[in-house]
Amino acid sequence: MHIGYAIRSTRERLGLTLEAVAMEAGFDAGNLSRMERGQQAVTVDRLAQVATALQVRVSDLFLLIESPSTEAENQLRDSEINRYDEEMQSVRRLYSALDSQHRQIALQMLRGLTKAQKAAAEQAAASRAAKKTARRS
Repeated sequence: MHIGYAIRSTRERLGLTLEAVAMEAGFDAGNLSRMERGQQAVTVDRLAQVATALQVRVSDLFLLIESPSTEAENQLRDSEINRYDEEMQSVRRLYSALDSQHRQIALQMLRGLTKAQKAAAEQAAASRAAKKTARRS
């Protein structure tokens, strides 16, 4: 199995079109289609963009292609998928109750939160790197 399988499986499970996910990720549907079929390499950056567009973590996609070695790991994966499905159903229900103007506001808020989370992660990584450099000195 390849990462494209996980992308397609997640996209279809969420009821999202190829075009919608590609547009949200910032590239064309042809590229995403080739990634899903394993005909185009998926860079780390592209994978992060797709995961953001699907509103999942990159690790969630990798969980789908890993081969669990124990029943406990199977149960953990299933419970994470079920939790995610429940959360997405709740988000869809709330989003569909909004009018067009408020949907746009909600999307802007989500994009802002995503950017803030990414900035915080980058800042934390820079801080760790600075501490590591300081310890070496």
